Amino acid sequence: MKKVVLKAAVLLCAGIGMSACKSSKQAVQPIDLTGEWNIVTVNGDKINAANTPFIGLDMKEKRVYGNAGCNRMTGSFEIDSLHPGKIQFGQIGTTRMMCPDMETESKVLQALDNVTGYTETDQGLSLTDAEGKALMTLEKRQLPAFSINDLNGEWIISAIDNTQLGKTENTPFLAFDIEQKRVHGNAGCNVINGSFSQEEGKDNSLKFSQMISTMMACPDMETERQILEALSKVNSFSSNQDQTLALLDENGTEVLTLTRNTGEKLSGN
Repeated sequence: MKKVVLKAAVLLCAGIGMSACKSSKQAVQPIDLTGEWNIVTVNGDKINAANTPFIGLDMKEKRVYGNAGCNRMTGSFEIDSLHPGKIQFGQIGTTRMMCPDMETESKVLQALDNVTGYTETDQGLSLTDAEGKALMTLEKRQLPAFSINDLNGEWIISAIDNTQLGKTENTPFLAFDIEQKRVHGNAGCNVINGSFSQEEGKDNSLKFSQMISTMMACPDMETERQILEALSKVNSFSSNQDQTLALLDENGTEVLTLTRNTGEKLSGN
């Protein structure tokens, strides 16, 4: 009986074509989109921006983040599980800085809005439109080796939500003590102290807690309020291409920008 069934299966394969019987072995293998990708070309034009634009794809949360050439961007995307190679980005929000070259950013955002698919290339990925035309080519981004230990020392707070800080009573800064997991500094008027922690298994995670400050009143308290509010949102950190430190919220948006202190005497030490 077993031999009869086996013969029938062989004849069936011959009748419908051997390719159908091998379909399970020849199924399209999913492409790993996880991680961060440098944007190399947009609409066939090579990107020559001072800050290389990139996108990061969080497959678990279906979240896209990155830099469009000037401003940080964040949003969502959907993968069509029934049709491999199909992807669509939702509304993408950006910060609002102005840079000398905004043309690259405009091209990147417009291209992402028209993406409906992706294919693997020898160099990385190609994001395509509904007709299969390449809108954007991507290469895997090589992240600099940057860990929590690199935070040790003093950092001047140079921007909030990508807006450069003006003059304050005292220079806002944060000083990290990695061994003690403590942080202190100045929010522009008052001295601040607290602790920080990391989520297990996430090397770039960062959360501040038990942040307390002195209670002096200064002519401008708005900057201090914004800094303390931003600190409460911090969820992770990353190193920018210009060697500044980005403190990010849970959506990957840069809420504070820090610059390494190279010798300035700071109030609060």
